Amino acid sequence: MQIACKCGKCGQMFMNQEDDLSIQLDFASQTLSFMCRNKKCNHDNIFDFGGWKKQQKHSPLPQTKFM
Repeated sequence: MQIACKCGKCGQMFMNQEDDLSIQLDFASQTLSFMCRNKKCNHDNIFDFGGWKKQQKHSPLPQTKFM
């Protein structure tokens, strides 16, 4: 399986085969974190599943109807 991450700040792509990819799945805080390895960037890309989950509860998808 190939895993690739693209930095949200500088746009550089990192792949797992190059041994420069580090992804952290934190189930306690419900976040996914990827630290950009670009020496000039070092941006911490964080995706917050907890915030997304709360937002979905407050604005659920519309109900579907079958005809």
